[in-house]
Amino acid sequence: MWKPITAMLLTIVSLLSFASDIDKPEVFRFGAPLADIQSDLTNQCDYLTVQNINPITAPLARHSQQQINCMGFEYAGQKRLIELVFQDDQLDLVWILIPEAELPTLRDNFRQAFGMPTLSIAWGSIYLQHNMGIREKPSEVLFASQRQVNAMLNIMKTAQGQQP
Repeated sequence: MWKPITAMLLTIVSLLSFASDIDKPEVFRFGAPLADIQSDLTNQCDYLTVQNINPITAPLARHSQQQINCMGFEYAGQKRLIELVFQDDQLDLVWILIPEAELPTLRDNFRQAFGMPTLSIAWGSIYLQHNMGIREKPSEVLFASQRQVNAMLNIMKTAQGQQP
């Protein structure tokens, strides 16, 4: 009797740790200002740069758009380049660049951890329940704030001729 229960518990624990390996890292605190996130990332990046994006291209930014580029951030067992986008000094988007060769495994891992994507569109798969997605080209993982997800959904609805 204990063997099946032990095996089941080990499976659950391994799935939970597996999901945390690809889930949104805690340091990505959406809504936080650039200075706070920059400070939090200092020891997690091999090197870090901040750039002002001008002209503004992000849909929610009215006054400023900035980006932190962090090389060497640990995600899914590898050091990665991440891009954190701030709209009016609020973290709203995080892109984690992934080698294209890893996409099939990453897609499988997301499905195992989170189920089927909410939407599969031309550029990739979206998991609305987790505010995350996988982009095909360029190959990236996306994490988005709730306000960014709402803006994206409104853009999609408008493109389909529906009222937001």
